[in-house]
Amino acid sequence: MDRAIAWVVLALVTAVPAALLAVTQVTSCVDAPPGGGTSRCTSGPVLGVAGSWEAGSVAVVVVAIAVVQVVRATRSVPAAEG
Repeated sequence: MDRAIAWVVLALVTAVPAALLAVTQVTSCVDAPPGGGTSRCTSGPVLGVAGSWEAGSVAVVVVAIAVVQVVRATRSVPAAEG
């Protein structure tokens, strides 16, 4: 059962930061000089679009492996005899 708990912790430690990094936005603005045009603002994911996809993909793979390992660990535990 300890293995199952370890895999669940690994899945959470991987998935939560990946999700937070994927949804956290960063914004930058450039102000135009007075009378010299328009100001511009851009925003996007902290890691960039490609980085967010990579972090998400790694997290999905780790969580999938963890789910398989948890299922294997819980099936291998013998039932308590009563």
